[in-house]
Amino acid sequence: MKKMNLIYGILLIILTSINGHAQEYELEEKIVTGIFEVKDQNQSELFSSINKWISINYNSSKNVIQLNDKESGTIIIKGINEVSYANNMKSLYPNNKYMTDNLTTQFNHLIEINIKDNKYRIIYRITDIASEDAGYNDIVFKNVGFTGVNTESLNFYNEIIDENLKKGMIGEKKREKFKSLTKPMFEELNNNLLKDVKATMRSIEQSVKSESKDEW
Repeated sequence: MKKMNLIYGILLIILTSINGHAQEYELEEKIVTGIFEVKDQNQSELFSSINKWISINYNSSKNVIQLNDKESGTIIIKGINEVSYANNMKSLYPNNKYMTDNLTTQFNHLIEINIKDNKYRIIYRITDIASEDAGYNDIVFKNVGFTGVNTESLNFYNEIIDENLKKGMIGEKKREKFKSLTKPMFEELNNNLLKDVKATMRSIEQSVKSESKDEW
């Protein structure tokens, strides 16, 4: 028993240590904020490292630096990210080989980075859906967020889709099945979008850390 208690104690210490060093993020509806601390790097060094990351990762003409002010330590960039998630329409027609299992949506974003000595803050804001086809963009975007799916927005989405499915002569049973899957669809979209945002922040963090070790 003492041996088992010792093992549990060691595991608890390890888990506490891991959780204690995990990066925390502040989540708003369409904004994720992360604050990162870096030892022994002044504002100028961090500014240079982050700009190097931008030049490597934002090399498309669609990704544009909006502000790059070294004196204030502020960088603002806009870009596009892409998120895949399950196509709930596929559940209505599982044998339709022309209907994809997954949907892909592109989002416009703004990333603001505020840099000080030994730390920087990343504010990642999703602004809208990057598509020239207006379609359902507005009602889809209302269900996109990092704080959970809004019930009112979801109901409105279901009402609009239900009306269009009726026009397409889709029966009530299939329409109800479709509507039952819209919340899980948006939850998956939002979770994958949040993962993508955090991955970008971690990429910046790792780049800054590797730059600090690069002394050749």
